[in-house]
Amino acid sequence: MPTFNSPKSIIFGEDALDLIDTIPGNKCLIITDKNLVQLGIVEILTKKLEESDKAWKIFDQVEPDPHESTVLKATEFCNDYNPDLIIGLGGGSSLDAAKAVWFLYEHKEDGYSIDDLNPFQEVHMGLKAKYLAIPTTSGTGAEATWAAIITRVDEDGNYLKLEQSHADVIPTYAIIDPIFTKSLPQKLTVATGFDVIAHSCEGLISEWRNDMADACCLHALELVKEFFPRVFKDGNDMEAREKMANAATLAGLGFGNSQVVMGHAMGHALGAVFHLTHGITVGLMLPYVLEYSIGNPDDDTATKILGKAARKLGIAKWTENDKESAQNLIDYIKNLQKELNFPTTLEACGVTKEQLNSNMKRIVELTNESASIAMSPREPADEDIQRVIEYVFEGKSIDF
Repeated sequence: MPTFNSPKSIIFGEDALDLIDTIPGNKCLIITDKNLVQLGIVEILTKKLEESDKAWKIFDQVEPDPHESTVLKATEFCNDYNPDLIIGLGGGSSLDAAKAVWFLYEHKEDGYSIDDLNPFQEVHMGLKAKYLAIPTTSGTGAEATWAAIITRVDEDGNYLKLEQSHADVIPTYAIIDPIFTKSLPQKLTVATGFDVIAHSCEGLISEWRNDMADACCLHALELVKEFFPRVFKDGNDMEAREKMANAATLAGLGFGNSQVVMGHAMGHALGAVFHLTHGITVGLMLPYVLEYSIGNPDDDTATKILGKAARKLGIAKWTENDKESAQNLIDYIKNLQKELNFPTTLEACGVTKEQLNSNMKRIVELTNESASIAMSPREPADEDIQRVIEYVFEGKSIDF
């Protein structure tokens, strides 16, 4: 039976940070990255903590696509400090790293490892500390999900993105305040914005889709349609910043309760092999994966869902059929990518044909290792995975 999981409390809007004094916990561990410290973003938080008479320490060594070794180092720091509130501050990397640290901290006596963070493990969260997630980008939705993407480097130096998850590691609290995103560079604003679109569209067509998640995904797309172009044109547009931040969280609630599909499986594989960021890879894959999904010769469910969504969003006319409407939605995404200077091919991301060919077997293997592949409305065989990737390299529309 479907369940809808969410943080205990989501505080959102301008000045939401002012309510941090209402969140329990007086000994805070902030998990973030050095860049946010240097930019003064962390100081915005620490000033509020001091005003609320909360003690704090900072672990600022989280890198993009956080490594397992970094999580273990942060956990050791956490164990020594013994906080009663863990605060993840940053993009998805910091928020996911903080989730993993929280999990390991709560289960120190059990001797759990990262691999024990899975839906089948018995866990007990929140006994030592609560977890507050504060995003500084508008994209990943990690503040509202129970997944943590952690990078493992094997003994041969190969990168693997672990997709660890458990419903009980969803953040206890989330603060969504546009003060943290108003200085986000345009390029990162665009990459994270397409992450929102990918989460929303994939969440709508996932095999675990449901009414509650659908509502979140669809409204996230409505907000994106109105406010994404605005924030691209003017990063100081605080209404647009706020609405995109809300869209990211709504999309997180949506796909976190319905799951993503093959676009994320393939995006994670490409990111691991070519060291591309999450927003770039899943945003890049999205229109190709949607084309592949509506091309399913055995089931038109995805076509009906996307067609209806396109009509509700005003992207297609109510007189157009599902196939036409779904294609209009895909074309809208493609045109938006061009308008906002987002890469539309793997080649545009700096990947050469030689690099692609030499790593194709690994990409297919990593794609198949992702649980997201099983959530797809059209589950691809190995040959189709390879063919889709080849089309993405060249920028060809999926015609099979």
